Amino acid sequence: MNSQQDIIEGLLQFVTLAESERKLLAADLHDQTLSDLREMALLARRLYDKPLEAMTGEVRDGLAQIVAGLTAAMDEVRRAMENLSPSALDTLGFIPAIESCLSRASSAGDRIFATRFSCSIKESEINLSETEQLLLYRIVQEALNNISKHAGASSVEIVLMRARGDMLIRVTDNGRGMTISGDFGRARGMENMRYRAKLLGAQITWLNTTGKQGTVVEIRLPLQGSGAWPKMDL
Repeated sequence: MNSQQDIIEGLLQFVTLAESERKLLAADLHDQTLSDLREMALLARRLYDKPLEAMTGEVRDGLAQIVAGLTAAMDEVRRAMENLSPSALDTLGFIPAIESCLSRASSAGDRIFATRFSCSIKESEINLSETEQLLLYRIVQEALNNISKHAGASSVEIVLMRARGDMLIRVTDNGRGMTISGDFGRARGMENMRYRAKLLGAQITWLNTTGKQGTVVEIRLPLQGSGAWPKMDL
């Protein structure tokens, strides 16, 4: 048991270091890359705002494309920074961060979907370390990424609730659903979700909805004081 606990603690330390590197990379993107892009955008804007007689239409059209391209690039950098180090976890807390993640996912993919968020657990009840919150956040984030990329859903719901002393997070979509096949276990995103759940001592389950379409992802995590954490076979 001690050996297993040592392995778990070592893995959690590794995740902590990895997340620290993510934060440093996000800071570098903000301090250097985003700053450089902003300067280029300002320069292009100054040229674009020159009087018409000072430039040809072709130059103006080109500068307009530069401004639009740089603005889009800066938006992409901001999204990358948020994915690397979710600021809502630090500034708002776990529950608002999950709701914010759902809102961003709804408009980030090729197909926009409607959202619903429901939570009957208080923030004070979720007594998790920063690393544990990040692991749980990444599981939900990956579930939403899978929906955006593969489900073709028009509606997604996240529910946080108590269930027999556990915290239950349920992510439900009305997309194409899924079938249990050889590819199911090999899907990289799902494997990442399983791995993070194992580190947390959480249970994760994929289910088809009771209707004709859709998938439910359930993450169940014992709340502190509700009993022993599940054993993990690592």
